[in-house]
Amino acid sequence: MARRILLFTLLALCAFAALAGRYDTMRKQVEASMLVTGEVVVAPDGAVQSYSLDRADALPTEVKQLLAEVVPGWELDVAKADGDPLQSPAAVRMSVQLLARPIPGADDQLRVMIQDTAFWDPKAPVQVEAKGKLTPPEYPPFANRSGMSGIVYVVLRLNPDGAIAETHVERVDMTVLSDEKTLRKFSKILAKAAVDAAKQWTFSIAPERLARPGPIDVRVPIEFISWNQTPKAEHGRWRAYVPGPYAPIPWQSRTADGGEVKGHIGAMVPGQLYSTDAPIKLRGSPAGT
Repeated sequence: MARRILLFTLLALCAFAALAGRYDTMRKQVEASMLVTGEVVVAPDGAVQSYSLDRADALPTEVKQLLAEVVPGWELDVAKADGDPLQSPAAVRMSVQLLARPIPGADDQLRVMIQDTAFWDPKAPVQVEAKGKLTPPEYPPFANRSGMSGIVYVVLRLNPDGAIAETHVERVDMTVLSDEKTLRKFSKILAKAAVDAAKQWTFSIAPERLARPGPIDVRVPIEFISWNQTPKAEHGRWRAYVPGPYAPIPWQSRTADGGEVKGHIGAMVPGQLYSTDAPIKLRGSPAGT
């Protein structure tokens, strides 16, 4: 299920004017992403009873219409913190990643689709939390001057005392358009900066989590925004999007229930801490098909 928007409008929103001289080539590869957050109320059987979007008035009409067609049909797997099933409706937070991609044979239009989702219970007991602030990495000056920006998805394996045991970069999504060689070069630069910063972080782990077997892993999407790009605080704006290759977690290439993890990170909000166990999951496709 998807909607169409004019290509030139998307180009303006993504600040691609500087690339106008390469329009014919660029329009064949342009892809854009938008992250929308909100809340869903889930019934005990997993059906969505209602939903609301954060700052809905700032979202494009096409986005709101698409979500209105799809979200009411979602079903979620949600359990209480003690593992028991829900007995009454529960409100959970959601984030939705939308993509806009060219329509083959229609160079002046893009198709808007739901790519990914993430859910979390804001009232659930905290299993792992950062000690103090997650100090963001220093933006590599060369990357910043070059206008290179992106999101690095870092997985951290923790020791029982909350120190970092291992780090892993699952993916780097670049949020600018350039040639493949340039994007690959700067994705490595941003990934290194993100990992270097993450190694300095420490965490507190709840006793009940320490009592459970298995590694203690968390994800943190780390965003780099260059001097010439729209700030992340500007809600409802499309941004250039070039997803990088996915690298499975060496010590845990699948989620706790045996599902693939690679399709479940694009909707995560930068700077927020996530469990790799994905305790709240969407049944079926986020596109509702």
